[in-house]
Amino acid sequence: MATLREIKKAFFELSSKEQEQIIKDIYGFSKDVKGFMNMRLLGNGEKQFIEQITKACESETPKGSPKMIKVITVNSILSKAKKSKVSKETLCDMEWIAFDGYMTFLNDFGGGPDSYENKVYYHLENYLQLLRELDKLEENIAEVQIYLRKNTNMYYDHIWELFEEMTGENVLLDYDS
Repeated sequence: MATLREIKKAFFELSSKEQEQIIKDIYGFSKDVKGFMNMRLLGNGEKQFIEQITKACESETPKGSPKMIKVITVNSILSKAKKSKVSKETLCDMEWIAFDGYMTFLNDFGGGPDSYENKVYYHLENYLQLLRELDKLEENIAEVQIYLRKNTNMYYDHIWELFEEMTGENVLLDYDS
């Protein structure tokens, strides 16, 4: 297989019309490539990633029945967003949506696969880290505390510990007062 250097050299040796055809062929290759090119070249598509992750993290059908969240789908959407270089703000929002989706499923349906508990922890950690990088951790601590207080269950001790470790703040559960 050719190296990237060889591919670039061959591409730039083509006429502009041939280059245009190659780009057209690449664009039509798949929906993912179209999304990537729209995001990278035109800067649009962040809203599309938010919509995709929101839909993927829904834990109920329209009739209120449980719907399993497909971990592979959520991971794929986040991976594509990162490769497309979405803004940190968008990635932060996506991590919160994923965290909330798994947390809601676990709470609404009294549990779920072990991978969901791991994903709750993972996405909360990523969300808090991104808030820190965006210098928005302080302004969002109270909102996350309130959310975690609503999920008072011994099952979630490790999540509260993560929050306290990353923020220096206590979750302050009602029975702690």
